[in-house]
Amino acid sequence: MPYFLYEGRLECGQEAELIGTEAAHASKSRRLREGEIFEVQDEQPQRFEAKVLENARNRLSFIVENRLEPPPESSLKLELWQALPREKALEMILQKGTELGVSKFVLFPGYFSQGMRHASKQQDALGRWERICREACKQSGRFLFPKLEAFLSLEEALEQKPLQGKGWMLSNIENQNKGFSDCGSADHGKLQRVLVGPEGGWHQDEKRIAELSGFQNIILGPRIMRSETAAITAISIIQYLQGDMGTKSYKP
Repeated sequence: MPYFLYEGRLECGQEAELIGTEAAHASKSRRLREGEIFEVQDEQPQRFEAKVLENARNRLSFIVENRLEPPPESSLKLELWQALPREKALEMILQKGTELGVSKFVLFPGYFSQGMRHASKQQDALGRWERICREACKQSGRFLFPKLEAFLSLEEALEQKPLQGKGWMLSNIENQNKGFSDCGSADHGKLQRVLVGPEGGWHQDEKRIAELSGFQNIILGPRIMRSETAAITAISIIQYLQGDMGTKSYKP
């Protein structure tokens, strides 16, 4: 269920207010009315059920009624390492990846990426990328926000974050026929990293760096996919096979 964010700490019986964009969303998009019940999450984070007391134009007052048990996070520590695609594709990757349970996004310009090759530009974009992830969490009811880091190259990212656990590099190597179903059972105590290229694919130097770092080449079938399609498909497959999307592995 979608929820709203409160800047501060809440407890049962407390009266508080949503202000700014959260209040505007409650009024214009959700159209909450006096007496309606909704969910709100504070900075701890804690999730509560609350009742609307008054809904004005720029603020929504409410009273906290019950503390809720938050939905479980994914049983996998799943990181998506994404070479920067075009902006609209990246927004979709961040949004859908968040909904699918990615615990961290690591972003960097690939050899064939366009733009974002300077730290200052990345810092300017980080706030927007984080807002996309936060809104996806709210919409999907997810409890914890994924972490987000940006680097200036794959090489720099791997120097600072060496591979621990399993790493998969999506590839279109002609003689490669290994898919996720061939990768065995998951080790839930270790990270799973999925490395996805930009629209132009991987440069030979990037493939070499990834392979030397321990990433295994893997394919998604015979079709050539857009970067956003490949990322979302890979996350879905690994969550189904080894995470909490399969009926046998999901424990509410």
